[in-house]
Amino acid sequence: MLPCISLPEISAYTGISLRQIQRIQSTCRRTGIPWQPRPTCNVGRPRVIKAQNIQFLQSLLARSCDVFLDEMQATLERRCHIEVSMASIWRALRRSGYTMKRVTKVAVERSIEKRAEYIARIGLNYEAEQLVFVDEAACDKRTPTRINGWSMVGTRARKRCFFIRGRRYSLLPAISLDGIMALDIVEGAFKSLTFAEFIDGLLDRMNPFPGPNSVIVMDNCAIHKSPIVLEMILERGMQYEFLPPYSPDYNPIELAFSSVRNHLRRHSERIRAAMTESQLDGDDIDVYLALHEAVFSVTPEQARAWFSHCNYI
Repeated sequence: MLPCISLPEISAYTGISLRQIQRIQSTCRRTGIPWQPRPTCNVGRPRVIKAQNIQFLQSLLARSCDVFLDEMQATLERRCHIEVSMASIWRALRRSGYTMKRVTKVAVERSIEKRAEYIARIGLNYEAEQLVFVDEAACDKRTPTRINGWSMVGTRARKRCFFIRGRRYSLLPAISLDGIMALDIVEGAFKSLTFAEFIDGLLDRMNPFPGPNSVIVMDNCAIHKSPIVLEMILERGMQYEFLPPYSPDYNPIELAFSSVRNHLRRHSERIRAAMTESQLDGDDIDVYLALHEAVFSVTPEQARAWFSHCNYI
């Protein structure tokens, strides 16, 4: 016969409170098992938004991902004949894995066929080591402005910034798997002549096709299609390719520009002071040095990662 143990002794042995032991004992007498059986069905008010309504919302968001909650509410009432609050719609979307995020804009003018042709042409004819990407970016007093800041909850993060752009500088780098190959910086914008001069110098650092760094890839800017530039590339034994229209996501140099802007923001005081002094005394040397340093902060490891991100590796 098992020895009789008092409830306080059980509590001392197990570490369970005396009140909890009494509840277990009561449940065992009432149900025959020492724990409370869970209900076999959901308790509470049933959800108004059913599975078919969730599927309808998913198809709605697949067609247009920027629909407002009140627009979803009105559409559900009109098409599915249910009245539901915006809070319920928000919770249903969250349960389905949806979150609100910034929309990535894709140009309506972008051609899927031309993008596919470009990828096929590059994949069949070239290796990543052969590609050199060229593009321009602008910089002025507003470029180094930091876009995020700290403040107390409920208050705005405020900082005095330049709204007048001042002098505008254009950066023209060339990037390969090894990093930045060449760079030119001018005040204002590049013209056909200055772009041709840059390409002439870049070709001195490249190799005839099919060697490494032997294919220049550019977007469809008018100065890039200058007959002088294209003839120069072919005469020197290199090749050229143009990106499909409205396809910056195929250009690793766009990611390099993002890195350069982050470098400028990290050293914002220096570049802004250099630009201010250049307006006063006309000496741009500090501006050019700061921009040169920002562009050449790009590492070969970053370049390779950007080529991979754009699916060239």
